[in-house]
Amino acid sequence: MNINSSQMIMQLAEAGIVSPTWSISDGSYAMPTLQWVTGPFSDALRKLQYEFKVSGWTREDNDCDDFARLSAAFAQVLHHNTPDRPEGTALAVGELWYLQDAGGGHAINFAVCGPDKTDVLFYEPQRVALVQLTESERARTLLIRC
Repeated sequence: MNINSSQMIMQLAEAGIVSPTWSISDGSYAMPTLQWVTGPFSDALRKLQYEFKVSGWTREDNDCDDFARLSAAFAQVLHHNTPDRPEGTALAVGELWYLQDAGGGHAINFAVCGPDKTDVLFYEPQRVALVQLTESERARTLLIRC
């Protein structure tokens, strides 16, 4: 199933994501499945992080924004190399930067996996796992990049 950039912005807004900075750069996106995100993608990301010795957090040179950037780019590489992917699509996985309820900024990933607002997933690449954002964290999104 595909989604265009306008539909993606509307779906993220319906899921409570309000961002002053949007960078949705492609016109058409293929939506990953929940099973792909939590299965093959997570397995491959974990392997990549260990192979390149970037599985551990270090201040500034391998912190949350680096994990989120690597994860989103790697998801797109995997999509590009999928033989039966929809022609002319990027993958609906990107970076989301927000202010945490506990204080401080944080960067994670999001994936739009279907047509409903509940199909917007949040993914912590440092833990290689799905996470939940509170309503207030969703409302304090600083950046969306996909």
